[in-house]
Amino acid sequence: MDIKSVNNFLEEKRKSQKSIKANITIDGRGLPQRFFYRGQSNDFKSSNNVASIFRQEKLSGYTHEYSYTNEYMRRYANDFNNLENNFSRLSYMQHFGLPTRLLDVTTNALVALYFACQSHLDSNGNETDGIVTMFISNRTQNSDDYTYYSSRSDTVEILSTLALMDEAKKKIIYDKISEYNREVDDLLKDDKNHLYDGWYKDLVKKFPEGYYEQLCGESKKKYDFLNDYYKDINQSYEVQCLYHDIKRDTGYFSDLINFRTLLHPFFVEPSLNNERLRAQSGFFLFEPYDGASCSLESIHNDIDNKVSLYNSDNKPIRLVIPSGNKPKILKELNQSFEINQATLFPDKENVASYIKNNF
Repeated sequence: MDIKSVNNFLEEKRKSQKSIKANITIDGRGLPQRFFYRGQSNDFKSSNNVASIFRQEKLSGYTHEYSYTNEYMRRYANDFNNLENNFSRLSYMQHFGLPTRLLDVTTNALVALYFACQSHLDSNGNETDGIVTMFISNRTQNSDDYTYYSSRSDTVEILSTLALMDEAKKKIIYDKISEYNREVDDLLKDDKNHLYDGWYKDLVKKFPEGYYEQLCGESKKKYDFLNDYYKDINQSYEVQCLYHDIKRDTGYFSDLINFRTLLHPFFVEPSLNNERLRAQSGFFLFEPYDGASCSLESIHNDIDNKVSLYNSDNKPIRLVIPSGNKPKILKELNQSFEINQATLFPDKENVASYIKNNF
């Protein structure tokens, strides 16, 4: 759908959300669904909505993630010591332009529209169309694929710490988690009794004595397989290194991770510890992929499948801003909504630039 004005954009957004085919009730934790938006000045096709670290050229089969983050934290050690957790460290680096596995999104559709209207020239020097992508949390009620977390959740801490580990250990852990999920999927193809859920709850809460004995023979075999396979991975050297790093960050963490919940993209509500995040109603899309193994297209497709908002034709919604309409819409956003360079980037340099160009 081509957008001609701000009102036209808001109307198309409203119609799209009204026609969605998704479960938009609160999830199993009591959190309501939320809509998120991302504006891009150009349609980058298969790399749309792929975090910047995965768009960097790979080096000897690895991404640059560890070399980038390790060197940046080494140079600004004092700044990082005051941050609350590893996710805050990742978002800090994202804020200052270091490539990370975080993707900037917003809960304010007009902010996304502003970014979609920024100038971008193609290889021939022609202005390109912009796009706004719409996302939704809580598409399902399945606890294995929640897509909305607080920055202080265990899942966010686990994956943020993993992101900061060296590339060799990181790849082995991602391989182990992927293999584990494939094995469990194969084992539980017809899991009508939710055996996996019961097994993991028993692992965490320790059901009363006699629970295991009540299972049928086939379920006992699966239960034993899950126990043995989980223990083998959970006690591996690399995963123990992950626990060590988490405990160094948090002070305490039980050596229990539900590997089934880790390979889904999800939105993170950050601490609003800087003016830009507040001004832009900023959230992050966390992309928990093994960058050495996943292609840009596979990441793009997985994000579309799991968190993009689909229309009645079962296609991801992309609101297109024709290149010729960009200046007019930017003027509307500024005059009617005070959405401009100065309000979205409220530092002295950007405010000075806005004043110079508009007064």
